Amino acid sequence: MIRKQLFALGAVGLAAGGCSYTSNTEAVVAPRPAVVTQAYVPATTVVYTDPTPVPAYVPPAPPQPAVGVQAFRDEYGFRYDGQGNRLDARGNIISPHSTTP
Repeated sequence: MIRKQLFALGAVGLAAGGCSYTSNTEAVVAPRPAVVTQAYVPATTVVYTDPTPVPAYVPPAPPQPAVGVQAFRDEYGFRYDGQGNRLDARGNIISPHSTTP
């Protein structure tokens, strides 16, 4: 008899626990629009502002060395011109497809 009562009490407790409902809601208030006050401008006055920004100063790039004139050497001693072409000892351009130094 006690088992039946405990079983019934447990069943009622589980049923009651399953029927509960909890909800958390959060209200969000929309921001109010900004109030814009307009100044009085007489009809004969025209106010104009240029919407384009002033470009930043960019200094001119220095001219690149001519083709065939040594511009730099790499860590292995190979010489290159201003265009990135590899040069031989006489300043002639070495083909990039050449496998001999």
